[in-house]
Amino acid sequence: MNLQFEHALVALDQSEASDIIVDCLGHFEKFGTKKITLFTSVSVPYPGGLSSSIEQKYKTQNENYRERLQKSGYEVQTEVSFKINAYAPARIIEAAKEIGVDFVIIANRGYNKYREFLLGSTATELLQRSHLPVYLINLTVSDESELENRKLFCKKACKDSLDHIFYPTDFSTTSGRAFNVLKQLAPGHTKRVSLLHVQATGRPGMNDPKKLQAFDRTDTERLKELKTELEEVTDAKVFVKVRYGSPVKQILENSESDEATMILIGSQGRGYVSDLFMGGVCHQVIRKSHIPVLTIPADREEVP
Repeated sequence: MNLQFEHALVALDQSEASDIIVDCLGHFEKFGTKKITLFTSVSVPYPGGLSSSIEQKYKTQNENYRERLQKSGYEVQTEVSFKINAYAPARIIEAAKEIGVDFVIIANRGYNKYREFLLGSTATELLQRSHLPVYLINLTVSDESELENRKLFCKKACKDSLDHIFYPTDFSTTSGRAFNVLKQLAPGHTKRVSLLHVQATGRPGMNDPKKLQAFDRTDTERLKELKTELEEVTDAKVFVKVRYGSPVKQILENSESDEATMILIGSQGRGYVSDLFMGGVCHQVIRKSHIPVLTIPADREEVP
């Protein structure tokens, strides 16, 4: 069954990061997106802890964002949630379920007093809890030393996300779900696809030359089969790679050297370490990547 990307929930905190996110959203039509819900979670310290004027300010800002986006042809709705001691990742997931969206868009950087909302803690917790795909807009800080003068920017623009998709796989069921998404997104927009498998350090047999050769033969053939399957649905040039060592290091280094525009990754893998991608690889990739990352979760019905 294909995952859909028609309706996106966009998590905003109305900071500088939110302005950048809104400017990026016009390009998600390439994903098949037609409807966008702009969602802001506001934690209230106690009943009556926010004045009506502050509450109205949040709502007005989301309405301003809505007006900007409607010019791009989307159907746009807004929601601002005020709850006592609200936990942002939980509220985002609750809202996504209540509204019935297909995926979530969030930034992976924050700003000043809102840092905890959009920095790694929220994005990571969201990924661990979410049953939906999550698109992370990774923002880079121009100058960490001077907080007041720093600027946020996208190192790779979201409008280019589908130009060169970088797909790492461990051949798990969840990686297979991500591959199905790759086949959905690549036709018509993608010029290049890089398929990567990493022979991870510590895998049993890695120090045995004969076993390593067998791993390489098997996994190279698997990648070639994926390449053939992908070339049946897209005119993009498809390249395959087998690398060795740390999966995180290889994914980040190869996606950068290949000048990829988006990493598409399954958020749980079959590795010899339990929850390899979620527990380590995916987590580290989203924290350290300078380009957008689209994460595809495991099918929760198949997870024991």
